[in-house]
Amino acid sequence: TYLSATSVYGDKKGKWVDEKSNTNPTSENGKARLYAEKQWINLFNKKNIPVQIFRLAGIYSKENNVLFRLKNGKLKIVNKKNHFFSRIHVEDIANILKLSLTKFKSGEIYNISDDMPCSNVEIANFASNLTKISLPQLIEPDEIKSEILENFYKDSKKVSNNKIKEVFSYKLKFPTYKEGLRAIFNNFT
Repeated sequence: TYLSATSVYGDKKGKWVDEKSNTNPTSENGKARLYAEKQWINLFNKKNIPVQIFRLAGIYSKENNVLFRLKNGKLKIVNKKNHFFSRIHVEDIANILKLSLTKFKSGEIYNISDDMPCSNVEIANFASNLTKISLPQLIEPDEIKSEILENFYKDSKKVSNNKIKEVFSYKLKFPTYKEGLRAIFNNFT
């Protein structure tokens, strides 16, 4: 099982992508992920080695999430209109990977994302309302100092998770960031 990333799709101008969508990564990380995917598929095709590929959306967990970044003053919100991205809670990733071992289909590619792609501003506003912590000032795209953040804002897309639901009959534990962040917030220490 290879864990890839949805960065392989590149910028789709906020449109939906699924596993059949064209890949055109814009970041070096996305290009490296796509290269690795192709190498794994080549092994499957040439040597009949069992391979599954999972393209993960932005991962969050109880240890790494917008609530902690907001609380610690490290949240950066870029003022970019119509910028959509998808995310997934780490528990849902683990559950799907476990299911995939019993329903292994070699040569398949799956997206793992939640049901609600949206903007970073929307998630930040939700976190602010939940924690009652004021948001930091928005920064403009040309003010970004981090290569990781810059790459994040290059691409806008909504990632479909229909295939994992159909193939694995999986119901997300955290279908949107709202359930995931509420669960994290309720267990804040």
